[in-house]
Amino acid sequence: MKKTRLIIDHEYEFDLLGVIASVKSYKLAWAINKKLDIRLVKQEDFILEMRNNGKANFINYLFDPETSYFHLFKNKSIEGENTHLVPELNHFDYIVKIDRHSQSFAKEEILKELKEVPWIEYIAAIEVEKLKSKDNFLT
Repeated sequence: MKKTRLIIDHEYEFDLLGVIASVKSYKLAWAINKKLDIRLVKQEDFILEMRNNGKANFINYLFDPETSYFHLFKNKSIEGENTHLVPELNHFDYIVKIDRHSQSFAKEEILKELKEVPWIEYIAAIEVEKLKSKDNFLT
């Protein structure tokens, strides 16, 4: 019997930034709020279904819940396991997701502004198309 495969090409209409910061997530969210004049609010944990039928929970902050334009995720799961939201970039402590449809958030501008946050040791743009785990951000 011939098997048919369904191949779905998703559109990844968001930008990602990787952040190295050795502070608690609420302090980083507060600093980003101050710098960008936004209001990141802690959400329920982002739950990711793993291939081994397990689940991983990630700390999640969101600005503007109706449009989901700006997310801050902790890259390491809160269970303490060595599970990462972006496993191939496990050196980043946090991941910022910016929706490309947003008129008020341009990746280059956000990158420039966040480099000035004192608790951010390093920040860099991530090429979404090259990530193996980019599907983790589809919601």
